[in-house]
Amino acid sequence: MKKIIILGVNAVSLKYLPQALRTAGYEPVFLLDPADFSAQSAAALRGSACFPVDIEDRAAVLRLLAEHPAITEDAFAITGLFDEKFPLIEELAAAYGLCRPDPAAARLASKAEVARIIPEHCPPTARFTAAEARRSAVDPAAVTPAPHGYILKPAEQAGGQGVVQLPPDATSGTVRDAVAASGMPDDDGYPWVLQADVRGQLISLEGYVEEGRVVFIGFSLRGRIAWTEISNLLPADDRLSPAVRDRCRAAVTALAERSGMTQGYFHSEFLVPGDPTGSAGSGDQAFLIDANAGRLGGGGHVEQLALAYALDPAEILAHVVTLGLPDVPTSPAPAYGSAAAPRSTTAYYYGLEREAVVTSVSVPPGGRCLHTQVVRDGGRVDAAGTGDSAWVGVLTGPTEDIRREMEGIVVHTVAGPRRPAWTPTS
Repeated sequence: MKKIIILGVNAVSLKYLPQALRTAGYEPVFLLDPADFSAQSAAALRGSACFPVDIEDRAAVLRLLAEHPAITEDAFAITGLFDEKFPLIEELAAAYGLCRPDPAAARLASKAEVARIIPEHCPPTARFTAAEARRSAVDPAAVTPAPHGYILKPAEQAGGQGVVQLPPDATSGTVRDAVAASGMPDDDGYPWVLQADVRGQLISLEGYVEEGRVVFIGFSLRGRIAWTEISNLLPADDRLSPAVRDRCRAAVTALAERSGMTQGYFHSEFLVPGDPTGSAGSGDQAFLIDANAGRLGGGGHVEQLALAYALDPAEILAHVVTLGLPDVPTSPAPAYGSAAAPRSTTAYYYGLEREAVVTSVSVPPGGRCLHTQVVRDGGRVDAAGTGDSAWVGVLTGPTEDIRREMEGIVVHTVAGPRRPAWTPTS
C-alpha cells in the first residue's frame, strides 16, 4: 500500500486513524512516540511504523527525516490533523516531493492571514512580529473598538498556548512585556496578533470544501474554563439564530473563496456577542477567531459526528485525510445529511482544578459513552484554564447520558483521587 506520513494527531482520532487509512488503501507512517499517549490510544498504533520526535521542535523533525531517508523515500504524501503544522508539512512536502494538503491550508494556519483576508468577519486586529513588539511598535489604541480590552495571541498556535488577556488601557509597553513573558519563541519574525476582546458564546461551524464548493455540516456550541475548552455540544444549529448562522456561513464562504481553498475540512470558531439565539436585541454579529482550515475539530469531534449521524469514525477520518490531499483519490463522503434529526451529542474535555501527575483514570463500567484518556499514566497536566494541554481525558456520548456518566469519573493522582474539572453544557 502507498504510505502517508502523519505529522500531528490527537488522542481520540489516533484510535481510528490507522484503520481509516488502511481501509482507504494507504499505510500510515506516524511521526510520534507511542509512549506520549495513553495505552488506549497507543494500542491503535500496533503494526504501524512510528518515528519518535517532538513535533513542536521544527529542527528535530527536519533532522529526523534527513537521518532516516527511508521515511520519505517510501512515502508519497504527508499530512496531519493539526492546522498549525500545515506550514511545516508544506515545507517538508516541497523538500521531499510529496503530495501535500491544499496550499491554502498552510496560509490559513496564520490568524494574521485570516484577519487580512476577511477583516470584516474578524475582531479588530493588529498583526506584528516579536521584533516589532520588542521595539514597542504596537499601539493597542489603533485596535478599535475594544471596550473589553484585548487578546494577545501567537498567530500560528492552537489550544490556547501563549494567549494573554490585556486590559483596555494597555500600551505598547504592555504588549512588549506580555510577549516577552509569554514563553513563546522570541525569533524576530515570530508572528503575533492583537485583537479586540469579544465577550460572548464560543461556537464552531463544521464542514468541508470540495472542488471549491463549501459544504456545511453544522454548528457546535462550546464551553471553556478560561483558556481551556471543556465541552462541546453537537449539533447546535437550533441554539443559534438564523442571522448568526448566516453570518458564520458567509465568513467561511468568503474565506474559502478569497484564499483559493479548494479541498479540505474546516472547524471554524466564532465568538457571538450577547444572546446567540437572537433574543432581545442581540443582533447578528459573529466574529471569526480561528479558521482551523484543512482539518476536523479536535477533542471528541470525530466521535460526536459519528454518533450524531450514525457513521463510523474511521469512515469520517478517511474522508478528512484524503479530501485534504488534492492529488489523492478521495474516499466517499460520509452521509452527514442523511439523518432527518441528528442525535444530540456532547463531549467533555475534562481536566483538574490544580496541576497534578496522573497515575490512572477510573470510568464507571457499562456506560453508553466513549472515553479516551488523553494524558498517559504518570504524565503531568496543568490546571484547567491554562490551555488545552490541561486535558486529562475526553468523554463523548449522547447528551441525555453523558452528564450522569461524567459525574462517575475519578482521576487518580500521586496526591490522591480527584474529581474532574468540567462544566455542564447550557
